Amino acid sequence: MGRVILPCGNDARTPYYLEGLKVRVYTVEELCYVLREHAFLLESSVMDKKLAAWIEGECGLRELAGTLQSQLAQKEPLSRFVMTILEYVGYYGQAALRETEDLLLKGQNLSSYEKDKVRIDGLVESGRFGQALEEYDALLQALPEVENVLSARILHNMGAAHAGLFRFGQAAECFLKSFEMHPLQETYLHYLGARRMQLEDKEYVDFVANLPDAYSDSLELEKRVEALRQSWKESLEYQRLEQMKDWRCREESGKWQDETENMLQGLKQRYRLGSGEI
Repeated sequence: MGRVILPCGNDARTPYYLEGLKVRVYTVEELCYVLREHAFLLESSVMDKKLAAWIEGECGLRELAGTLQSQLAQKEPLSRFVMTILEYVGYYGQAALRETEDLLLKGQNLSSYEKDKVRIDGLVESGRFGQALEEYDALLQALPEVENVLSARILHNMGAAHAGLFRFGQAAECFLKSFEMHPLQETYLHYLGARRMQLEDKEYVDFVANLPDAYSDSLELEKRVEALRQSWKESLEYQRLEQMKDWRCREESGKWQDETENMLQGLKQRYRLGSGEI
């Protein structure tokens, strides 16, 4: 049986705007949800006396506001400030609170640049490659010159985003720049992989032949490619496509057309979810 969650405080007539997250909240429950969902990426700017004033004036929670004001005066850490709100409101159970506190403690050791990278990485994972590339580029421009390792990691992920858009030449350039800044074998394998996708078979063989130091890496890449090919052949999606090819060869056009339409609708839905469309 689920927990009974009682409302805490009043609904605000004027919402509170969390500048760093670009989100408006009307209740402390909404505030708790936003704080938990973004726990790893929260920055000290969340600790604002305006938030304490909003909790008191708009939500009517004078006791909570007083505690937060005291913590601000004593310059307590972000994790304590956020957990005070979550624990007082009681919107989440103990397991969720422990998980949130753990994320807060891990996140507080990251710089604002690293947090920005983590946030943009999420765009890549959701398939929003174009937006991610724009934001990665802006982040690179803002990074101090001494942040070589972080710059290399950003360039690596820019390569992944370009590959997601089938821009394999640009992906290879990003992987190579990343490798030159921070040499990692995995990055070099991604570089070779992007070139392999960009070039015709003979062109790729000639390309690798001109890189004598890349021989062992190219063998490792081929092992991975073969493993991926085998995994693909064992997948349900591959079997589905083979069935469709069989229907087409047998001229069972009705089945083939219906399944093609179902597949297209599924791809459209995935694209909409990935690009943030409703």
